[in-house]
Amino acid sequence: MAFLLLQIAVPGSNELSWTFLTPEIPDGSLILDCRSDAQYRESTIKGALGASFAKKPFGSGPQSMAKLSGYIEDIRNRMKDHSGILVFDEGQGMYACRLAWLLQSSGIKDFLILSRKFSELDASEIGAGKETLEPPPAEKPIALQGICSISHVQINLTKVQLVDVRTPEEHEGKLPRMISPEAGSVCGKIPGSMNFDWRRLYDKKGNLRPRPEVLTGIRSMGLIPERPTILYDFNGARSSTMALVLTRCGYKHVSVYLGSWMEWRKSALPKQNYKVWNP
Repeated sequence: MAFLLLQIAVPGSNELSWTFLTPEIPDGSLILDCRSDAQYRESTIKGALGASFAKKPFGSGPQSMAKLSGYIEDIRNRMKDHSGILVFDEGQGMYACRLAWLLQSSGIKDFLILSRKFSELDASEIGAGKETLEPPPAEKPIALQGICSISHVQINLTKVQLVDVRTPEEHEGKLPRMISPEAGSVCGKIPGSMNFDWRRLYDKKGNLRPRPEVLTGIRSMGLIPERPTILYDFNGARSSTMALVLTRCGYKHVSVYLGSWMEWRKSALPKQNYKVWNP
């Protein structure tokens, strides 16, 4: 049975602008904790499973996709005993959104993301983590309709709207990544990509901005709703947030390049704003 989220128009409410967000923990839900293993073991929502794989890097090669497919198949099998899926991290963050987009791409649509921050949950809702998802790789990778490979990006560079959702510093080649940049890392961008800083999706409290505000910002880029759009960042996490938002704003044919800059930088494919970062 799918979740039914009743939305009421509340002036100034951010979370009720998006149908994939909920402040509640629905009864009978399969709860997936996308935070780190250490955080999960210390405390989590009662009954939640550890899903820290949402934080792991995945390329677009067959081995990575087989590992990812194993996790998705495990979740699909566990859904048989639940009425839907609730995913969460620290609060409306990129890793909960990454898992949500992976679920949607595999055809699983009965999911919601917890809009409350984990630190704001009541003590009665918290318990110790007991089981972390660690399934074997799938024998045959499943088809993920919202995920594209490095070869697909390469072939379609001039045919799609390619959007880099990293920070301007990353897009312009000044930093290799937003968090913990390493000396010797390659900076740059995929040729022809336009930039939309993913932080523009959030307000100062870390909540997704109301849909009308986000839509105004997206339209200012000149993105065409009917034209195929490919999103990327460093490892496919921030772009998954953007993908969820774009599809809820009426954009069609949206895909995430899961390998993102982490994979592209290691290839022989062309790069713009290329340099090696040495602080």
